[in-house]
Amino acid sequence: MRSIQRRLPVAVLWLAPLLAAAAAAHHSTAEFDYTKQLTIQGKVKEVQWTNPHSYIQLLVTGDDGEQVEWSVEIGSPSLNINLGWRKTSVVAGDEVTMLLSPARNGNPYGTLRVLTFADGRELKGVAAQVGNRPAPAAAPAQNQ
Repeated sequence: MRSIQRRLPVAVLWLAPLLAAAAAAHHSTAEFDYTKQLTIQGKVKEVQWTNPHSYIQLLVTGDDGEQVEWSVEIGSPSLNINLGWRKTSVVAGDEVTMLLSPARNGNPYGTLRVLTFADGRELKGVAAQVGNRPAPAAAPAQNQ
């Protein structure tokens, strides 16, 4: 019994950083404004099929003619596979249209609802399952 009691603190000290790293690796989706939907169209620059989240970098021509690179989160590989995606479903050079919920901070970043290819084929993103949520209510004014 004493042997186990001596080893337990060592095991806890060894596991604590691993558990903390795993907890820090996941983040919420509060950065996206699910009350808004935005459609962008462009050419795929890169697909990052990675855990915990995959991304598509999309080159979009703005109103001023300048190209803007959008980073669009498409979910984890396992969730994407469950939605019908494959690692090679979207490749650099593909011309696509994306319906997404944009970042709240206005940066060219969002989470994918639906990706549509030029031939009409569609792939759904994880955010396709999230209904339009109402904007958060304003906080009541504080008496000072």
